[in-house]
Amino acid sequence: MSFIFGVIAFVILLPIIVFVHEFGHFLFARLNGVRVESFSIGFGKSFYSWTDKHGTVWKLCIIPLGGYVKMLGQSDTPETAEEKKNAESKLSATEKKQSFEFKKRYQKASIVVAGPLFNFIFGFIVFFMLFIFRGVPLTPSVVMDVQKDSGAYVAGIKSGDTILSINDVEIKRPQQIAKIVQAFDGKVFDIKLKRDDKTLTVHATPTRQGEKYILGVSYSSEFNSYEPVGVLRAIYLSYETISGIVCETIKSLWEIIAGTRSSNELGGMISIAKVGGNALSSGFYSFMYLIALISVSLGLFNIFPIPVLDGGYLFIYLIEAIIRRDIPEKVKEKMFFVGFMFIIFLLLLSNVNDIIRIIK
Repeated sequence: MSFIFGVIAFVILLPIIVFVHEFGHFLFARLNGVRVESFSIGFGKSFYSWTDKHGTVWKLCIIPLGGYVKMLGQSDTPETAEEKKNAESKLSATEKKQSFEFKKRYQKASIVVAGPLFNFIFGFIVFFMLFIFRGVPLTPSVVMDVQKDSGAYVAGIKSGDTILSINDVEIKRPQQIAKIVQAFDGKVFDIKLKRDDKTLTVHATPTRQGEKYILGVSYSSEFNSYEPVGVLRAIYLSYETISGIVCETIKSLWEIIAGTRSSNELGGMISIAKVGGNALSSGFYSFMYLIALISVSLGLFNIFPIPVLDGGYLFIYLIEAIIRRDIPEKVKEKMFFVGFMFIIFLLLLSNVNDIIRIIK
Protein backbone atom coordinates (compact mmCIF):
# COMPACT_ATOMS: atom_id res chain seq x y z
CA MET A 1 0.00 0.00 0.00
CA SER A 2 2.83 2.42 0.88
CA PHE A 3 4.35 1.74 -2.57
CA ILE A 4 1.06 2.63 -4.27
CA PHE A 5 0.75 5.83 -2.22
CA GLY A 6 4.34 6.69 -3.15
CA VAL A 7 3.72 6.28 -6.88
CA ILE A 8 0.48 8.27 -6.73
CA ALA A 9 2.13 11.05 -4.71
CA PHE A 10 5.08 11.26 -7.11
CA VAL A 11 2.83 11.40 -10.18
CA ILE A 12 0.76 14.19 -8.59
CA LEU A 13 3.32 16.41 -6.89
CA LEU A 14 6.12 16.51 -9.47
CA PRO A 15 3.98 17.69 -12.43
CA ILE A 16 2.41 20.39 -10.22
CA ILE A 17 5.79 21.76 -9.13
CA VAL A 18 7.23 21.51 -12.65
CA PHE A 19 4.19 23.28 -14.11
CA VAL A 20 4.59 26.16 -11.64
CA HIS A 21 8.29 26.51 -12.50
CA GLU A 22 7.84 26.34 -16.26
CA PHE A 23 4.79 28.61 -16.19
CA GLY A 24 7.03 31.30 -14.70
CA HIS A 25 9.37 31.00 -17.69
CA PHE A 26 6.38 30.87 -20.07
CA LEU A 27 4.62 33.94 -18.68
CA PHE A 28 7.70 36.16 -18.65
CA ALA A 29 8.68 34.96 -22.12
CA ARG A 30 5.28 36.11 -23.38
CA LEU A 31 5.58 39.42 -21.48
CA ASN A 32 8.94 40.05 -23.16
CA GLY A 33 7.63 39.27 -26.64
CA VAL A 34 9.31 35.87 -27.01
CA ARG A 35 7.45 33.24 -29.01
CA VAL A 36 6.95 30.07 -26.96
CA GLU A 37 6.88 27.11 -29.33
CA SER A 38 5.97 24.42 -26.79
CA PHE A 39 5.17 23.91 -23.12
CA SER A 40 5.73 20.33 -21.98
CA ILE A 41 5.02 18.55 -18.72
CA GLY A 42 7.11 15.40 -18.82
CA PHE A 43 9.50 14.06 -21.44
CA GLY A 44 9.26 11.59 -24.30
CA LYS A 45 6.22 11.00 -26.48
CA SER A 46 3.16 13.12 -25.71
CA PHE A 47 -0.13 11.38 -24.97
CA TYR A 48 -2.14 14.62 -25.05
CA SER A 49 -1.48 17.97 -26.71
CA TRP A 50 -3.26 21.07 -27.94
CA THR A 51 -2.21 24.32 -29.63
CA ASP A 52 -3.30 27.73 -28.34
CA LYS A 53 -4.06 30.82 -30.44
CA HIS A 54 -0.44 32.02 -30.15
CA GLY A 55 0.89 28.81 -31.70
CA THR A 56 2.24 27.29 -28.47
CA VAL A 57 1.88 23.50 -28.30
CA TRP A 58 0.92 22.35 -24.78
CA LYS A 59 1.93 18.75 -24.14
CA LEU A 60 1.58 16.04 -21.50
CA CYS A 61 4.26 13.39 -22.00
CA ILE A 62 4.62 9.81 -20.79
CA ILE A 63 7.74 10.30 -18.59
CA PRO A 64 6.68 12.57 -15.67
CA LEU A 65 10.20 13.46 -14.54
CA GLY A 66 10.30 17.15 -15.39
CA GLY A 67 9.26 19.50 -18.13
CA TYR A 68 10.38 22.38 -20.30
CA VAL A 69 9.39 25.51 -22.17
CA LYS A 70 10.79 25.66 -25.72
CA MET A 71 11.23 29.24 -26.96
CA LEU A 72 12.00 30.41 -30.47
CA GLY A 73 15.77 30.49 -30.96
CA GLN A 74 16.44 27.69 -28.49
CA SER A 75 17.70 24.26 -29.47
CA ASP A 76 16.61 20.93 -27.99
CA THR A 77 20.25 19.86 -27.83
CA PRO A 78 23.52 21.70 -27.01
CA GLU A 79 24.86 23.60 -30.01
CA THR A 80 28.33 24.53 -31.09
CA ALA A 81 29.05 28.18 -31.89
CA GLU A 82 28.86 27.41 -35.62
CA GLU A 83 25.55 25.53 -35.36
CA LYS A 84 24.05 28.36 -33.36
CA LYS A 85 25.21 30.96 -35.87
CA ASN A 86 23.76 28.96 -38.76
CA ALA A 87 20.41 28.57 -36.99
CA GLU A 88 20.18 32.29 -36.23
CA SER A 89 21.01 33.22 -39.84
CA LYS A 90 17.89 31.37 -41.01
CA LEU A 91 15.54 33.49 -38.89
CA SER A 92 13.53 36.27 -40.55
CA ALA A 93 13.46 39.81 -39.16
CA THR A 94 10.11 39.14 -37.48
CA GLU A 95 11.35 35.89 -35.97
CA LYS A 96 14.45 37.61 -34.61
CA LYS A 97 12.19 40.03 -32.72
CA GLN A 98 10.41 37.03 -31.19
CA SER A 99 13.59 35.02 -30.51
CA PHE A 100 14.93 34.57 -26.98
CA GLU A 101 18.53 34.89 -28.17
CA PHE A 102 17.92 38.33 -29.66
CA LYS A 103 16.40 39.83 -26.53
CA LYS A 104 18.27 42.22 -24.27
CA ARG A 105 20.25 40.71 -21.41
CA TYR A 106 17.89 42.00 -18.71
CA GLN A 107 14.93 40.48 -20.58
CA LYS A 108 16.64 37.11 -20.74
CA ALA A 109 17.45 37.34 -17.04
CA SER A 110 13.83 38.11 -16.15
CA ILE A 111 12.61 35.09 -18.12
CA VAL A 112 15.19 32.80 -16.53
CA VAL A 113 14.64 33.96 -12.94
CA ALA A 114 10.85 33.74 -13.27
CA GLY A 115 10.89 29.93 -12.96
CA PRO A 116 12.51 29.76 -9.49
CA LEU A 117 10.62 32.90 -8.44
CA PHE A 118 7.27 31.24 -9.19
CA ASN A 119 8.33 28.21 -7.14
CA PHE A 120 8.92 30.49 -4.15
CA ILE A 121 5.67 32.40 -4.71
CA PHE A 122 3.70 29.16 -5.07
CA GLY A 123 5.25 27.76 -1.88
CA PHE A 124 4.41 30.96 0.00
CA ILE A 125 0.78 30.90 -1.20
CA VAL A 126 0.31 27.23 -0.25
CA PHE A 127 1.81 27.74 3.23
CA PHE A 128 -0.31 30.87 3.73
CA MET A 129 -3.55 29.13 2.66
CA LEU A 130 -2.85 26.13 4.90
CA PHE A 131 -2.13 28.35 7.91
CA ILE A 132 -5.16 30.58 7.31
CA PHE A 133 -7.78 27.89 6.64
CA ARG A 134 -6.50 25.11 8.91
CA GLY A 135 -3.97 26.67 11.24
CA VAL A 136 -0.41 25.94 12.26
CA PRO A 137 0.20 22.26 13.11
CA LEU A 138 0.95 21.76 16.76
CA THR A 139 3.51 19.00 17.01
CA PRO A 140 3.55 17.66 20.58
CA SER A 141 7.02 17.83 22.10
CA VAL A 142 7.11 14.07 22.50
CA VAL A 143 10.66 12.77 22.92
CA MET A 144 11.51 10.09 20.36
CA ASP A 145 15.22 9.50 21.09
CA VAL A 146 17.67 10.68 23.75
CA GLN A 147 21.35 11.13 22.86
CA LYS A 148 23.63 9.27 25.24
CA ASP A 149 25.66 11.46 27.64
CA SER A 150 23.66 14.56 26.65
CA GLY A 151 22.08 16.96 29.14
CA ALA A 152 18.72 15.29 28.61
CA TYR A 153 20.22 11.83 29.21
CA VAL A 154 21.89 12.92 32.44
CA ALA A 155 18.65 14.56 33.62
CA GLY A 156 16.77 11.30 33.12
CA ILE A 157 14.55 12.31 30.20
CA LYS A 158 13.26 9.21 28.41
CA SER A 159 11.75 8.29 25.07
CA GLY A 160 7.99 8.85 25.22
CA ASP A 161 8.17 11.81 27.61
CA THR A 162 6.31 14.96 26.64
CA ILE A 163 8.06 18.25 27.43
CA LEU A 164 5.42 20.60 28.85
CA SER A 165 7.53 23.59 29.85
CA ILE A 166 11.08 24.88 30.33
CA ASN A 167 11.66 27.39 33.13
CA ASP A 168 7.87 27.94 33.28
CA VAL A 169 7.67 28.74 29.53
CA GLU A 170 4.90 26.61 28.03
CA ILE A 171 6.10 24.48 25.11
CA LYS A 172 3.66 24.13 22.21
CA ARG A 173 6.05 22.82 19.59
CA PRO A 174 9.63 21.40 19.52
CA GLN A 175 10.97 24.44 17.64
CA GLN A 176 10.51 26.49 20.80
CA ILE A 177 12.87 24.19 22.67
CA ALA A 178 15.67 24.70 20.14
CA LYS A 179 15.40 28.50 20.51
CA ILE A 180 15.45 28.31 24.32
CA VAL A 181 18.45 25.98 24.30
CA GLN A 182 20.39 28.23 21.89
CA ALA A 183 19.88 31.11 24.32
CA PHE A 184 21.48 29.07 27.12
CA ASP A 185 23.23 31.39 29.57
CA GLY A 186 24.66 28.85 32.02
CA LYS A 187 21.56 28.37 34.15
CA VAL A 188 20.17 24.91 34.74
CA PHE A 189 16.83 24.32 32.99
CA ASP A 190 13.81 23.25 35.01
CA ILE A 191 11.94 20.99 32.61
CA LYS A 192 8.40 19.86 33.36
CA LEU A 193 7.56 16.50 31.77
CA LYS A 194 4.53 14.31 31.30
CA ARG A 195 5.39 10.63 31.64
CA ASP A 196 2.49 8.23 31.29
CA ASP A 197 -0.17 9.92 33.46
CA LYS A 198 2.26 11.65 35.81
CA THR A 199 3.83 15.10 35.76
CA LEU A 200 7.39 15.52 37.00
CA THR A 201 10.18 18.08 36.91
CA VAL A 202 13.82 17.37 36.02
CA HIS A 203 16.88 19.62 35.92
CA ALA A 204 18.97 19.61 32.74
CA THR A 205 22.03 21.46 31.47
CA PRO A 206 22.44 21.74 27.68
CA THR A 207 25.69 20.38 26.25
CA ARG A 208 27.86 22.10 23.67
CA GLN A 209 28.11 20.52 20.22
CA GLY A 210 30.34 22.44 17.83
CA GLU A 211 29.21 26.05 17.90
CA LYS A 212 25.76 25.44 19.37
CA TYR A 213 24.07 24.03 22.45
CA ILE A 214 21.81 20.99 22.36
CA LEU A 215 19.50 19.32 24.83
CA GLY A 216 20.16 15.98 23.16
CA VAL A 217 16.69 14.82 22.16
CA SER A 218 14.79 14.26 18.91
CA TYR A 219 11.04 14.54 18.61
CA SER A 220 8.15 12.77 16.95
CA SER A 221 7.01 14.47 13.73
CA GLU A 222 3.36 13.50 14.18
CA PHE A 223 0.77 16.18 14.95
CA ASN A 224 -2.90 15.98 15.85
CA SER A 225 -4.03 19.56 16.41
CA TYR A 226 -3.78 23.01 14.85
CA GLU A 227 -3.37 26.53 16.22
CA PRO A 228 -5.60 29.12 14.48
CA VAL A 229 -3.73 32.21 13.25
CA GLY A 230 -4.66 35.55 11.72
CA VAL A 231 -3.64 36.96 8.34
CA LEU A 232 -0.54 38.84 9.52
CA ARG A 233 0.64 35.89 11.59
CA ALA A 234 0.08 33.55 8.63
CA ILE A 235 2.13 35.85 6.39
CA TYR A 236 4.97 35.91 8.91
CA LEU A 237 4.88 32.14 9.46
CA SER A 238 4.90 31.51 5.69
CA TYR A 239 7.96 33.71 5.34
CA GLU A 240 9.58 32.07 8.37
CA THR A 241 8.89 28.58 6.98
CA ILE A 242 10.45 29.41 3.62
CA SER A 243 13.44 31.10 5.29
CA GLY A 244 13.93 27.99 7.41
CA ILE A 245 13.87 25.72 4.35
CA VAL A 246 16.41 27.93 2.52
CA CYS A 247 18.77 28.27 5.49
CA GLU A 248 18.64 24.59 6.43
CA THR A 249 19.19 23.48 2.81
CA ILE A 250 22.19 25.78 2.32
CA LYS A 251 23.61 24.75 5.69
CA SER A 252 23.24 21.03 4.89
CA LEU A 253 24.84 21.39 1.46
CA TRP A 254 27.73 23.36 2.91
CA GLU A 255 28.30 20.68 5.56
CA ILE A 256 28.36 18.02 2.83
CA ILE A 257 30.87 20.07 0.79
CA ALA A 258 32.98 20.71 3.91
CA GLY A 259 32.95 17.00 4.75
CA THR A 260 31.24 17.39 8.14
CA ARG A 261 28.10 15.68 6.85
CA SER A 262 27.77 12.56 4.77
CA SER A 263 26.61 12.80 1.14
CA ASN A 264 24.74 9.54 1.83
CA GLU A 265 21.92 11.71 3.18
CA LEU A 266 21.10 12.93 -0.33
CA GLY A 267 17.95 11.35 -1.69
CA GLY A 268 16.54 10.98 -5.20
CA MET A 269 13.25 10.08 -6.83
CA ILE A 270 12.61 7.08 -4.58
CA SER A 271 13.03 9.25 -1.48
CA ILE A 272 10.63 11.85 -2.89
CA ALA A 273 8.09 9.12 -3.66
CA LYS A 274 8.47 7.60 -0.19
CA VAL A 275 8.10 10.91 1.65
CA GLY A 276 5.27 11.89 -0.70
CA GLY A 277 3.48 8.61 -0.04
CA ASN A 278 3.73 9.11 3.72
CA ALA A 279 2.44 12.68 3.41
CA LEU A 280 -0.42 11.63 1.12
CA SER A 281 -1.50 8.88 3.51
CA SER A 282 -1.40 11.40 6.38
CA GLY A 283 -3.92 13.67 4.70
CA PHE A 284 -4.41 16.74 2.52
CA TYR A 285 -2.61 19.17 4.86
CA SER A 286 0.58 17.11 5.04
CA PHE A 287 0.62 16.47 1.30
CA MET A 288 0.12 20.12 0.35
CA TYR A 289 2.73 21.17 2.92
CA LEU A 290 5.20 18.78 1.26
CA ILE A 291 4.38 20.11 -2.21
CA ALA A 292 5.10 23.66 -1.01
CA LEU A 293 8.33 22.54 0.65
CA ILE A 294 9.59 20.76 -2.49
CA SER A 295 8.55 23.72 -4.65
CA VAL A 296 10.69 26.07 -2.54
CA SER A 297 13.56 23.57 -2.56
CA LEU A 298 13.38 23.25 -6.36
CA GLY A 299 13.36 27.02 -6.74
CA LEU A 300 16.39 27.33 -4.47
CA PHE A 301 18.31 24.58 -6.26
CA ASN A 302 17.64 26.17 -9.63
CA ILE A 303 19.19 29.52 -8.68
CA PHE A 304 22.52 27.96 -7.73
CA PRO A 305 25.16 29.31 -10.18
CA ILE A 306 25.64 26.00 -11.96
CA PRO A 307 25.61 26.12 -15.78
CA VAL A 308 22.51 24.39 -17.28
CA LEU A 309 20.47 25.53 -14.25
CA ASP A 310 18.65 28.87 -14.24
CA GLY A 311 21.19 30.25 -11.80
CA GLY A 312 23.97 29.31 -14.21
CA TYR A 313 22.40 31.42 -16.95
CA LEU A 314 21.95 34.32 -14.53
CA PHE A 315 25.61 34.01 -13.53
CA ILE A 316 26.65 34.19 -17.19
CA TYR A 317 24.43 37.22 -17.84
CA LEU A 318 25.94 38.92 -14.78
CA ILE A 319 29.48 38.33 -16.03
CA GLU A 320 28.55 39.57 -19.49
CA ALA A 321 26.97 42.69 -18.00
CA ILE A 322 30.16 43.40 -16.04
CA ILE A 323 32.57 42.85 -18.94
CA ARG A 324 30.07 44.45 -21.39
CA ARG A 325 30.38 41.77 -24.03
CA ASP A 326 29.21 38.21 -24.62
CA ILE A 327 31.24 35.32 -23.31
CA PRO A 328 32.65 33.35 -26.29
CA GLU A 329 30.40 30.45 -27.30
CA LYS A 330 33.25 27.94 -26.97
CA VAL A 331 33.75 28.98 -23.34
CA LYS A 332 30.00 28.61 -22.71
CA GLU A 333 30.08 25.16 -24.29
CA LYS A 334 32.71 24.03 -21.78
CA MET A 335 30.88 25.64 -18.87
CA PHE A 336 27.63 23.92 -19.76
CA PHE A 337 29.38 20.59 -20.25
CA VAL A 338 30.89 20.81 -16.76
CA GLY A 339 27.54 21.86 -15.30
CA PHE A 340 25.71 19.08 -17.10
CA MET A 341 28.15 16.44 -15.84
CA PHE A 342 27.84 17.79 -12.28
CA ILE A 343 24.03 17.52 -12.39
CA ILE A 344 24.28 13.97 -13.77
CA PHE A 345 26.68 13.13 -10.92
CA LEU A 346 24.21 14.49 -8.32
CA LEU A 347 21.32 12.56 -9.88
CA LEU A 348 23.31 9.33 -9.90
CA LEU A 349 24.57 9.84 -6.35
CA SER A 350 21.15 10.64 -4.89
CA ASN A 351 19.40 7.74 -6.65
CA VAL A 352 22.19 5.26 -5.83
CA ASN A 353 21.79 6.30 -2.19
CA ASP A 354 18.08 5.45 -2.46
CA ILE A 355 18.87 2.01 -3.89
CA ILE A 356 21.43 1.31 -1.16
CA ARG A 357 18.85 2.22 1.52
CA ILE A 358 16.37 -0.21 -0.01
CA ILE A 359 18.96 -3.01 -0.11
CA LYS A 360 19.89 -2.38 3.53
